[in-house]
Amino acid sequence: MSDTKDSSLPKIREFDGHDWYLTKISRRNLPHWELTGSTYFITIRVHSELGKPFFDHDLAQVMMSGLYRNDKKSYDLQAFVIMPDHLHIILKPLSGTRLSEIMKNLKGSTAYQINKMLNRSGKFWQVENFDHLIRDGLGLREKWEYVKENPVKAKLVDKAEAYPYSSFYAPP
Repeated sequence: MSDTKDSSLPKIREFDGHDWYLTKISRRNLPHWELTGSTYFITIRVHSELGKPFFDHDLAQVMMSGLYRNDKKSYDLQAFVIMPDHLHIILKPLSGTRLSEIMKNLKGSTAYQINKMLNRSGKFWQVENFDHLIRDGLGLREKWEYVKENPVKAKLVDKAEAYPYSSFYAPP
């Protein structure tokens, strides 16, 4: 387990390099590592032709509902932020659930709902997502801060807690 100085961060299974034989690696254009018990930082982007659909409150709400729907069922959702054209997630798959299954279900269900709301068909998400196996407490802290501060960096809000499409949102 990770020994982090910030007690608000979840504990993670650290990857020490000797676990390579336990990993499953698949490829498309990017490598995708899966290691049972690990925590992941994931970025999903909408299809380029769609612009920035999550400026629409209702579409962002569909995405948040999609994230929460399987929390504690197939994964432990630790942090997220829904940006106008992409989202960042930190999650840990629960035992017996593969990250690839989680992403397929999340992207499929939200694409269906959002396309229906937009009265369109076709691809909503880019085919491939970026996923990063978080290796240690320092890596978790860096990704955690990145997810939290992304709306501030993008100049959408002045402070992270003011952004409503984030696990860090704290209503006034």
